[in-house]
Amino acid sequence: MLQETSDFFVVTTITMLVGGLGVWLLGAPNSVHIGASVLIFGYLGFLLFRGFFERNLPSIFLSILVGFLYGGLVWGVLPSQPHVSWQGHLFGFIGGILAARLLARRKLSS
Repeated sequence: MLQETSDFFVVTTITMLVGGLGVWLLGAPNSVHIGASVLIFGYLGFLLFRGFFERNLPSIFLSILVGFLYGGLVWGVLPSQPHVSWQGHLFGFIGGILAARLLARRKLSS
């Protein structure tokens, strides 16, 4: 999944910050905002978009494989069940995409 251990911490930190901030700003008052779904959707977003941003064959292959196996999870970012924090899913996913972009840019500049 990651090329360096520090990448794992960067992806986790960015996902948690973006996801936490998004839920804090836009979370519904009667929804349950607990669990690891922000992080799960963040990792999904990272893995799906890593190949797009890095543009190398192993990353593209991994993105396609993850999309094929777990692509159905993407529908979880939409509001479907009452009292479930879809905001956490959405902002976690966005955080993962942002992490993929930032790590790809950092790897290209080094």
